[in-house]
Amino acid sequence: MRTVRVEQGSVTGKEIGEVHAFLGLPYAAPPVGALRWRPPAPPAPWSGVRAATAFGAAAIQTAGNGRGPGLGVEQSEDCLYLNVWTPEADGAARLPVMVWIHGGGFIGGSASDPSFSGETLARGGVVVVSLNYRLGAFGFLTDPRTGTNFAVGDWVAALTWVADNITAFGGDPGNVTVFGQSAGAVAVRTLLSTPFARGLFHRGIIQSAGFEDYAVVASPSYERAARATQEVFGLLGSQDPDELRQLSAERVREASWAMAGTTAPPGQLHTPANLVWYPTVDGEVVTRDFANWPANLPVMLGSTQDEARFFHRPDGLHGGRRGLDPAEVYTPRTLAAMADRLGGSRADDILAHFDDSGLTTYEALAELSTSAVWHEPELASYERFAALGRTCYSYRFARVSPSARRSGLLAFHTAELPYLFRRIAPGEEYDETDAGIGDVMRHAWTEFARTGVPRGPDGGAWPAWDTSAPRQTVIADTVRSAALHVGPVTELIHSLRKTPDEVTFADSPDVHPRA
Repeated sequence: MRTVRVEQGSVTGKEIGEVHAFLGLPYAAPPVGALRWRPPAPPAPWSGVRAATAFGAAAIQTAGNGRGPGLGVEQSEDCLYLNVWTPEADGAARLPVMVWIHGGGFIGGSASDPSFSGETLARGGVVVVSLNYRLGAFGFLTDPRTGTNFAVGDWVAALTWVADNITAFGGDPGNVTVFGQSAGAVAVRTLLSTPFARGLFHRGIIQSAGFEDYAVVASPSYERAARATQEVFGLLGSQDPDELRQLSAERVREASWAMAGTTAPPGQLHTPANLVWYPTVDGEVVTRDFANWPANLPVMLGSTQDEARFFHRPDGLHGGRRGLDPAEVYTPRTLAAMADRLGGSRADDILAHFDDSGLTTYEALAELSTSAVWHEPELASYERFAALGRTCYSYRFARVSPSARRSGLLAFHTAELPYLFRRIAPGEEYDETDAGIGDVMRHAWTEFARTGVPRGPDGGAWPAWDTSAPRQTVIADTVRSAALHVGPVTELIHSLRKTPDEVTFADSPDVHPRA
């Protein structure tokens, strides 16, 4: 076993084939007691050699019954741990570093989920880091007396730890890519607007979220979180931060879950637009604009073709409350209600499109939600980033595995993750085509981390965003470059979009000072 020295002391990991894994490394002090709802404090040093062979505790899950799928570890408020996988635990290696931020709607998920093991990516010649962060009201309570965006501070603290320590694991602190999916993608987007993260990462990959605010329906905001925080205070029986810090974590978890926004309004279906606990503009930790985004920091972003089909699952981290279910028969009334909510003044045009499309009501609802919550905000992000003159690469994941075809989920939200994090073995779930697509994707992601340009195994570069003739890389049965395709529902909703100069991310007043 290899021993490595970090700022806090010496650690020893374990060997997984040719990869060295160091698990459960503290990057900040436990945010408990007097440190609850405070920015992360530095981790304490230790003497001797610390065993880094098991994951640290997951953040307390504020979804459903408090037990998220696949965590594999206990949950605790003491959760600020990260993990490192490296092919070369040698300070002279200077390999690209990829820092993964997990999704889960900011109310669930963990870096200990085996779906996010960095082993396979590390075999491709990069150092992979994954991290836990505070969830729900623990990470996003919003009140002038306490501040907000504590989880954003966690991300910055983890990146600071990487800057200070990753050389010892064979990584290059001058070449760090932050990547995340869903809530993790929102984290990447947020870090571009976080002054304290400037210089701590050099590329970003935004997968299936982290796009512009929604064109019609209200987006998560400071005000939404602040209102929910007042409700949490009411449930907990106090507004005094010191008193609240003495309450049990379980009581806070229950109040956080009650106000998380995981249920839909009457007559409608749940989408991520309902969620409450989110990073928001506070004028201090997160700013309104991208003044802190260096011009030489490229971004790759994209989505899956059928994002919304994921959210029917009863074990989903959003609680599975009244989401889409392919086994349920939906009425035109539900479709009309969702078209009104997500399509605004273009609702009648959207319904007319579906009348002529031949889709079932379920299929129409899936297309509508995918367009409004993912594809249209994604398009708006490309327009925003182009207006800023940033280098940006677009992809669309449309590969449907044999099992996803049988289930009717198609290219659903999270469908791309197995292709990135493991070597797919052909069998009942995947076939030879999937195995090949996984190889191409991992190569593109690691090449982007290495050079700032995603490339295929043949060395061909993916097309960068070009406003005059926009193209994207389509990942389907093959991986190919194609002219950007904007679906009709996306186009209708996009017609209601403000110009990039008028759009804000998690829009709210410029500054929300603490008392």
